[in-house]
Amino acid sequence: MLLVVLLFLAVSSAGLFFLKRDNQTMCLLGLCSSFILMFVGIIIYLAKTGGLSAEQEIFLFFDSKLQRRLSYMIFPLRRLGYMIAVGRCLFPAFLLLLAINYSMIPSVLRFKKNAGVTFVLPLMTLIIYYPELFFRLVKGRFGLQRVIMKFAQGWIFGYVLLAVALIVYEYRDMTIPYSKRQFRYIMVFILCVTMQYLVYCTQDPIQVYQIYSIEYMRFGGRLYANSLMSVQGWYLFTGFTLVSVVLGFWNLKNYMMISWEENRDDVSIRRKFDTASMGVSVFVHSIKNQLLSNRVLCKKIRRELAGDEPDLEKLVEYANMLEEVNESMLGRMEELYKSVKKSSISLCPITAGQIADTSLALFHKKYPDAKVEVFGALEESLLGDEQHLGEALCNLLTNAHEAFLMSGKQMERLELVVHGERLYVDFEVRDNGPGIAKQEQRRVFDPFYTSKNTNFNWGMGLHYVREIVKSHFGKLRLESRQGQGSSFFVAIPRYEPRKMRHGGAR
Repeated sequence: MLLVVLLFLAVSSAGLFFLKRDNQTMCLLGLCSSFILMFVGIIIYLAKTGGLSAEQEIFLFFDSKLQRRLSYMIFPLRRLGYMIAVGRCLFPAFLLLLAINYSMIPSVLRFKKNAGVTFVLPLMTLIIYYPELFFRLVKGRFGLQRVIMKFAQGWIFGYVLLAVALIVYEYRDMTIPYSKRQFRYIMVFILCVTMQYLVYCTQDPIQVYQIYSIEYMRFGGRLYANSLMSVQGWYLFTGFTLVSVVLGFWNLKNYMMISWEENRDDVSIRRKFDTASMGVSVFVHSIKNQLLSNRVLCKKIRRELAGDEPDLEKLVEYANMLEEVNESMLGRMEELYKSVKKSSISLCPITAGQIADTSLALFHKKYPDAKVEVFGALEESLLGDEQHLGEALCNLLTNAHEAFLMSGKQMERLELVVHGERLYVDFEVRDNGPGIAKQEQRRVFDPFYTSKNTNFNWGMGLHYVREIVKSHFGKLRLESRQGQGSSFFVAIPRYEPRKMRHGGAR
């Protein structure tokens, strides 16, 4: 069972690293590698020393054949002990480094540049534990050996506690639903692996150097063969760890690939826009249909005027229809113009509440009777263009409201929620409309794509929203379930003005 966990950790961590090579995947690869190194060393050591029950052998080796093969390996105990020491010392260092990379606490963010100092204590310990140097240091000095053991345990537990605290704090402070949901599985995975590490990290690899020696046992050292948990407990705990590792890696992949997928989609959408012959044909065809409608209305007006007694009611009706078609064309032309023009974005400090007010004012010009619930961290500050962001959110509110009206559902719930994160201010437009099918979710941001009547909508609204968000160095995300509604998330970098020191700026 334990070998299955180790194999999955090796394959998954290496796969994620080659998929997206960044600080987080590098720390994760180091974390898993050190964990594997420590436990492989312990497994080989237990295979060589023996004295295990039948249940322990099955848990560790599956069958006695693998144990015999491992026991016959030529692997000096000193080298094996140092292999365990390397894994034992590097695991908490990579765990803390991973927690630092996830953390968005300002003081921790400033420390990231100097995060390499987390390896000072592990490297010092590994130098001391190097077999030749270790035996020279502790020869005849039993008190010094105990100090070394306690020193190693002390900083290891300190690193682990600090890392776990940072990860839990990061999870607790997340308010964006999709980020919190994915990070929950990542946190459980990290905690399960850490718990499994903690069970054995209290057992010092000195025991491998001094196998069953009184010099190790007299200081309260425990042996790897003497587990604090029953074999049945280990099966349950390792099974839970395996499930959490699978879910954790899957969500870790999703969590880390969000920005990669956004950049890939940007390239794809830009390519589609640059070569949007289909979209242009849709535009031309739509305008042509409306011009043909105008021609028919003009003929009807001329026919009516040519009569002896023109029907004024019909003329007024035709004129209104003509005006409606013209207004529709002008609106669509304006929408296309906004989508393709190089807009000038002016980023200024502004509150989320001001952006929300602007978007609501624009939305209620078109739908004065529609109700929108606004709540959340409206006092948060960001750098943004009030008019452009207001138009973008208004677009999302309009799409949500119109989708609800087309669905025929009752009791509309349209919400604009502001989530305050440490790095982002996240605007969520949430509705209880018909939702968007999975196969359509990747296409809704494409230029000229629309699922509505193409005589009145031609799919540039969400593309325009995406362009505005990108111009604010933000992120745009969609979550939707058919029949339950949709949520669009607009994440804009948060702004925190520096406080002036007494005596003026420096």
